[in-house]
Amino acid sequence: AIAAIAQRLYQFGRGIDMAWAIAETLEAVEAETRIITHRGPVFRPVDGAGGISLACPMPGSLASLVARHAAQALRFTPADNRGGLLFTQPPKPRFRQVIYGSPPHRTLFELRREGDFAPWPIRQAVALIEMLRDRAAARLLAVAPGSAAEITRLLIGRGATPADRALRPRLIPLPSIGAIHADHAIRRVLLEVPGLCPLPLEDLAWAFSGLILDSTHDPETGEILADTRLLRAEDEAMLRHFGINTAPVRRWRSVTPVALPNRPHAPSPRNGHARMTEAQDDATALHQAMRHAGLDTVPAITGIQREPYAARGARAEEFATGRRFTTQRLRHVELSFPTPTQGPLLFGDGRFLGLGLFAPVRDVHGIHAFRITSGLEAARPDPEALARALRRAVMARTRDQLGAQRLPSFFSGHAEIDGPLREGGKAHLAFTFDPEALMLCVVAPHLLSARQPTVEEKQHLAVLGSALADFSELRAGMAGCLRLEADDAGATGLMGPARLWASATSYTVTRHEKRRTAAEMMMLDVVLECGRRGLPSPEVEVLSSAPGPRGVSGKIQLRFSTVQMGPLLLGRQAHLGGGLFCPVA
Repeated sequence: AIAAIAQRLYQFGRGIDMAWAIAETLEAVEAETRIITHRGPVFRPVDGAGGISLACPMPGSLASLVARHAAQALRFTPADNRGGLLFTQPPKPRFRQVIYGSPPHRTLFELRREGDFAPWPIRQAVALIEMLRDRAAARLLAVAPGSAAEITRLLIGRGATPADRALRPRLIPLPSIGAIHADHAIRRVLLEVPGLCPLPLEDLAWAFSGLILDSTHDPETGEILADTRLLRAEDEAMLRHFGINTAPVRRWRSVTPVALPNRPHAPSPRNGHARMTEAQDDATALHQAMRHAGLDTVPAITGIQREPYAARGARAEEFATGRRFTTQRLRHVELSFPTPTQGPLLFGDGRFLGLGLFAPVRDVHGIHAFRITSGLEAARPDPEALARALRRAVMARTRDQLGAQRLPSFFSGHAEIDGPLREGGKAHLAFTFDPEALMLCVVAPHLLSARQPTVEEKQHLAVLGSALADFSELRAGMAGCLRLEADDAGATGLMGPARLWASATSYTVTRHEKRRTAAEMMMLDVVLECGRRGLPSPEVEVLSSAPGPRGVSGKIQLRFSTVQMGPLLLGRQAHLGGGLFCPVA
């Protein structure tokens, strides 16, 4: 029936433009093969932003079109006896919006010499990419001289316009990373071709496959003894170290330095004020580079430096290539995205030459911080009420992630039998609210105890990270419907280091000591609580105290003899919004 309708199609709507279609009945395998071998762009439904949004049929679409067609004849009805007409808008058809994107095609190559890897120094990444690019372009120009302008503009980049950036193929050098002793030499190169690139994928893959980088000849006979070639890779396991085909993450660090937008040369700073000014200029240039690369979300810049983040990486100035990429323009960068992002991640002026390549940091997140951006109804919300709402939301999202009715005690704080978890050899998450910064935090137990997480805790934290990946709304009852934004960098305000710590939320005593005043009770209790957490005994100043439904509570100030690291949560309500301390400068 669909094929018969398509055969008679000649017009869409009431326009005069011709429309036509051809319908065929194919097996699924044959249809997919035809799509794969199609030489033009292929659009598929994708999740998230990007691509184009199209109206697609849904249950009820046909009925809504019939109703809209019938209502067209009833748009004008008499309004009075004087010939007036009342216009009624026909009902809109029912369609759902689906985002279609054209994902890039990726082909992985290896540098091989006599069957073994031929490592290339990471410091010469730009020279490697320029050599491979130019030789592949020469190969294509030799067989397709009619496409010289397109090859020169898109592959080499000579004469490319801003509109061509999304169409240009990209050759990405992949250093060997993933272990502390990895030498960071380049053994693999990834060819990434955008789905909308007019240059055929098969032609580009052929142009790079088998390229000779260098050869060793016999000086007497001229015979080629060995050569270094670019060959197709069979093992693509290295791609996961660059965030490709793996779960998205929020934190990224540069492997090759970012080439900042060109700016006037400035002498090296000689004092703290000049270094601060230079760092601010670098941050401004980085944001400009992110905008040029078309990043959907702007990440927080958590580090800018010349030194590499990996032990065997290379300093930024070692990638300088004369006048184009000077030492003043190259920086290693650490980023934190508000939502998890998938690789590969490259930006900066050298992103088509191997610079600005990032690798994900899959470390254990001990604290998840969310800044309240809007929706807070109360001027002074109850920290414990917000912490309990946060706990309920985290438990619900974790339950959906695990698909289990009963959560491990790490998330719930309850033992296998009914009742709260008694912290013998076990511990559980803490939920807190910083009223000054308007920050909600989920804190792992190993941070509270100043120790390394156990293997089981690492597994739970990985589940927690996945559950909170897109956490952006918290319904907190009387406090309001809160809009949240992940801000792990903002949690550094709770981490210290400092000697003086002051209450951000009320401290509640763990035990009620008889025959003591409220202030004496709080002073004695907090010293014992610090001892249980492995902290040295502090000098205690009680700022305020009052009896409450869960015991004596109030605000206090702690002064330690040595610098202490946070986060600092103490007291009976430490896991549910109370007993939060902030460092005092």
